[in-house]
Amino acid sequence: MKIFKFRIKSMTIRIWLIFTFIIIIIIFLISLLYLYSFRYIDKNNHIKDMKAYHDIILKDDDFNHPPDFTKMRNLINVENFIVNFNHGEKEIQYVNNPTNNSLPMNGSPGAKRIDWISSFAKNIKSETQFRAYYDKVEYLIIISPIKNTDSLKSYFVTYMPYYVDNKFLYEVILIGMIFIIIAFITSKLVATYISKPLKKLENYTREIADKNWVEPIKIDNDDEIGKLARSMNIMQKKLKYADENEKIFLQSISHSLKTTVMVIMSHAQAIIDGVYIDSPERTAEIIKDESIGLEKKIKQILYLNTLEYTLENNLESEKNKSMDLKDIVSDMVDKFKVVSDDIKWELETSSCIIFANEEKIKVCLENILDNALRYAESIIKIRLERNDNFAVVEIYDDGKHIDEDSIKLIFNHMYKDKTGNFGLGLAISKKIIDFYNGTIEAVNREKGVSFIIKYPLL
Repeated sequence: MKIFKFRIKSMTIRIWLIFTFIIIIIIFLISLLYLYSFRYIDKNNHIKDMKAYHDIILKDDDFNHPPDFTKMRNLINVENFIVNFNHGEKEIQYVNNPTNNSLPMNGSPGAKRIDWISSFAKNIKSETQFRAYYDKVEYLIIISPIKNTDSLKSYFVTYMPYYVDNKFLYEVILIGMIFIIIAFITSKLVATYISKPLKKLENYTREIADKNWVEPIKIDNDDEIGKLARSMNIMQKKLKYADENEKIFLQSISHSLKTTVMVIMSHAQAIIDGVYIDSPERTAEIIKDESIGLEKKIKQILYLNTLEYTLENNLESEKNKSMDLKDIVSDMVDKFKVVSDDIKWELETSSCIIFANEEKIKVCLENILDNALRYAESIIKIRLERNDNFAVVEIYDDGKHIDEDSIKLIFNHMYKDKTGNFGLGLAISKKIIDFYNGTIEAVNREKGVSFIIKYPLL
C-alpha cells in the first residue's frame, strides 16, 4: 500500500482511481444483489405457474388430456406423471404430457429421474412443494395425493428442471460494463473538478513561500476548499505586512546602529588626530555613552529575538514560582532612585502574589520604569493594588503626552518615536506580559502618561 501511494503522486489520479474503484465495487455488489433477487423471484414465479398448472389438471381430473401451457416461458420444460403404490410396489402411470408423448424407457436417464422423484411421494399425506437436486440439476417438484378407484395410494406429480437464464446474466454483465465505463469517465471529471482548485492553491502557496506577493487567489466555492483559499489570502496579507515591517525595522535599526558606530569612530579618530571637543576626557565620555547605548540596543535585539523561546521552553518554565509583586516593585524603585536624584518618586503598594519568572518580571518593569524616567520632568508615581483577580501596577510620569495615533503602536517593536528611537523595551515588556495572560496599556492623563499593567493573581 505504501509503494502504491509512493508511486502515484498525483492527487488527480489517486482521486480518479479511488472513485472508480468504489463505483466498481458498488456496481459489482448491486449486480450480485440483483442477480440473487432475480433468481429468487424468477424461481418463485416458476413455482407459482407450475402450481397453477398442477391445480388446473387436478381440478379438471383429466390426466389424459392436460391443457397445453408450454408456450408460457415458465412452463416450457414442465412434465407430469402419476405414481401408484400397491403393497410396497411402485408403478408409474403415463400422463399425456404436452412435451413428451411416452414414458422414458427403463434404465434410461429419464426413467431414473422419474424413479428418483417418485420416491419422495411414498410418505406424503398432503400436497407438497419442494426443490431437490439430481445429477447437479435443480428440480421444482409438486406432489399431490389423488383418489384411486382401485384403493391404491396414488400421487400426481408435476416437476420441472430449473435453469438460470444465462441471457439475463449476460445482459446484467453488459449493463454493468456500461456503468463501469460511465463511472470511469465520471470519476475522471470529478477528480479533475476537485483537484483543479487544489493545484491553484499549491501554486499560490509556493509563491507565498518564495515571498512573491501575488494577487489574492480567487476560488468562488463555499466549501472547505473555498474557506481554505480565503484563509490563505488572509495569511498572505498578514505575512506580507510582517515582511514589509521587518524590512523597515531592519533598515531602520541598521541605520540607527550604523549612526552610533559612526559617532564612536569619529570621536575616536578625533582623539587620534588631536582634534576633539572640549577635552580628550569629554570626547572619551561621549564614546563611552554611545557604546553603552549601542550595547543596550544590541542586547535588546538579541533578547527580543530569543524571548519567545525562553518563555515557552520547558527548562525556563521550571524557574516560574509564586512571588509577591510588592517586593519586586520596591526593589526596582530603589535601584532607579540611585540614578535619578532630580526625580521625585512616590510609591504606594500592597501585597499581590503572582506566579511567574522573577527575572522576566524584573525585565518587564525595568523597561517601563526606564521609559518613564526618560520622559519624566519632575515626578514618577507607582501604585500597586489588587483589583478583582488581577494585580494592577500603574506607573505614572509627568512627561509629555503620547500622540493618539501612536499610543497603541508604542508596544510594537517596529515603532519608532520622533527622535528615531525604537520601542524595543516596551515591545519586550508587552511580550512578557502577554505570555502570563496579562495586559498593558498607555493612557494620557491631564498631565503626563500612565502605563497600566495587569497580572493575574495566583
